[in-house]
Amino acid sequence: MELVPIGIFHTPYRTKDEAPRQGRHSEVVAYIEIFEKYLEGLKDIEEAKYLIILYWAHQAKRDILVTKIPFSDVPKGVFACRSPNRPNPILLDVAELVDRKGNVLVVKGIDAIDSSPVLDIKPFYAEIDVPEEILFSSVVKKESET
Repeated sequence: MELVPIGIFHTPYRTKDEAPRQGRHSEVVAYIEIFEKYLEGLKDIEEAKYLIILYWAHQAKRDILVTKIPFSDVPKGVFACRSPNRPNPILLDVAELVDRKGNVLVVKGIDAIDSSPVLDIKPFYAEIDVPEEILFSSVVKKESET
């Protein structure tokens, strides 16, 4: 298996401690520089409001299988939590696409550390990416509130 970075994050976060626990709560603007070789892959990306960004947690520890989580004193396996420390530290952010400037995507809602390699980008579609029972229950809840 070979993973090839398609770009790199430029963020204000230099260490894991500086990054927010969950990116979706962050209003900080970050930049994803897409390498020239993959520029054509950005065609029509502006049609998406949100992007799924897969990236490599280059500062993560790869030898941890059980860890404490912030909401419990009971340790959990890394596959049962969102810890960046895992055997293959592939992380995911759903980011708001603010703008595109050539080969640079301007995004909000990330927790990636500066210089994290970007592995892939996909448009986020609630109709596809959110399970129907969750999507439907939130629609029913909104309708009952009105």
